[in-house]
Amino acid sequence: MSDLNKLYKQQVLAHNKNPKNYGEPDHWSHHAEGLNAICGDQVHVYLTIVDDTIQTAHFAGDSCAISMASASMMTELISNKTIFEALHLFASFKQLMSAEGLPNAEQVLGPVACLVSVKKFPSRIKSALLCWYAMNAAINGQATATTE
Repeated sequence: MSDLNKLYKQQVLAHNKNPKNYGEPDHWSHHAEGLNAICGDQVHVYLTIVDDTIQTAHFAGDSCAISMASASMMTELISNKTIFEALHLFASFKQLMSAEGLPNAEQVLGPVACLVSVKKFPSRIKSALLCWYAMNAAINGQATATTE
């Protein structure tokens, strides 16, 4: 098993077992629900945005280990980022999951880049992307997001 695959497996297991920023916070300014009808993943993303900065990011829902890990890592990554930075990270993560990939993934996405290993299982890519689409929808004032 390559080092990247080991890191991927370790990260998914760790974030699934002990997700960061899990649960609906008492206060939030932006929210969206993400639905993946094919596999049944459901995620809610809660953002507290003040002066164009995401002060906090949380998520809740019922989803598979890959979706849970991606949401946990995403909320850590986007907290204290500007909306512009968060949307750039969304675009970068989508590119990472695409056929072309993201050449400088570790520099741009940090530990989240290990999720590139999901691409070995094409049916799971949408699970990894779901929370990112929900975050994008929340920023743009949309109530729901889908990977379809």
